[in-house]
Formats: sequence, structure tokens, C-alpha cells
Amino acid sequence: MSHLISVQLDVLGGLLAELRAMGVELSGEQQLTAASGQALGRALPGPVGEEAALAGDEWAGALGALAARTLAVAATLDAALAAYRRADLQLARQLVPARPGSPAVPR
Repeated sequence: MSHLISVQLDVLGGLLAELRAMGVELSGEQQLTAASGQALGRALPGPVGEEAALAGDEWAGALGALAARTLAVAATLDAALAAYRRADLQLARQLVPARPGSPAVPR
């Protein structure tokens, strides 16, 4: 059994823009977190500094993975949006009226 799928292309485009922005923001947070962990490692002596640096590195790695996956989802969504737009355009071309003023019918 097939089901009708309705997609609002402009809304999907908005989601795509938000995902891209989130991926870029997460990448920036990853870099800031890595730098902060290194700074803590240098500023705090002994095992406390080592643990702080390690925590910063691991958290930065998690943020980096999340950023990469968010950008990958955005790329997939971008491809899907482009495909939907092409399909929509092809369908619109099929509905062009045969003569100006006559009703549009599928060809």
C-alpha cells in the first residue's frame, strides 16, 4: 500500500539552513572546547590539570563527531530537497495548458 507524502519545500529549506548553522556552530564549539582543555591542562598543575585536559579533549571529540554528523544530515537533506524541487518542476511542466486560457491537464 502506498501513502501520500507531502513536503513543504520552503519549510524543508529552512530546516536545512538551521542544520547547516548548527553544524558550523558545533564545529566552533569543538575548537573552543579543545583550546580550553589545553589551557586548563597548562594552568592546573599535576593530575588535576591532566584530567581537565583529557576531559576537554574528549568533549571536543564528541562535539566534533556531532558537528560532522549534523553536517552529513544537512548534506543528505540538501540532496533530497534538490530532488524534490526537480520533481516538482517536472510535474509543473506536465500541467502546462495546451492553449492559453484552457485548463491545465496532465500530458
